[in-house]
Amino acid sequence: MQNNPDAQYWQKAHEKYATRDWIVKPTIFVTQIIKYFPKNSYILELGCGQGQDSIYFAQNGHKVLACDLSDYALEKAPINANVKYQQLDLLEKLPFPKNTFDVVYSHLALHYFDDNRTHELFDEIYSVLRLGGIFATLTNTIDDPEVITLKKIAEGYYVTPEGLKKRFFSTDSLGKFTTKFETILLDNHGETHKDEIKTLTRFVGRKI
Repeated sequence: MQNNPDAQYWQKAHEKYATRDWIVKPTIFVTQIIKYFPKNSYILELGCGQGQDSIYFAQNGHKVLACDLSDYALEKAPINANVKYQQLDLLEKLPFPKNTFDVVYSHLALHYFDDNRTHELFDEIYSVLRLGGIFATLTNTIDDPEVITLKKIAEGYYVTPEGLKKRFFSTDSLGKFTTKFETILLDNHGETHKDEIKTLTRFVGRKI
């Protein structure tokens, strides 16, 4: 975590999230897309936060390797026999063998990187999935009102006053990063318990 300049930001964010009632609820996205997952999957969750979706997966018969940058978030996550937690910095290459997982899942954690790292990361996700495996992610939307308050540093890529770099996707721009996958779902109808935005970008694809 020490190599990631945003580690302190996420420490503070998760301290705040820990006080919210939604932090123990499955996310809206996970309840919408779990139907696409093979039964008894081995799931890699990237950016698991405090583990609410990881626990939901376990309760539905899956085994999970749940990863996050924040040590604080991982310490807050509930213990479950079918969930293993691991600290992971997504700025670094995914440290998993090829063809390991049935599902790679991420809720609002893959939109913090420049074009090069985003392409690398999506390629690494493709690699660690088994043939026919499912990739599901929810990301920021370019329709977010926050965009107009931020400094643009590249197409779709901005920096906040606090120095956090964030990507805001459209269905078109997300589609350009997921061309290796057979698209099952790609739209801008995603939402969360956390805020009022209902145009987050949803993607579910299959490794072919």
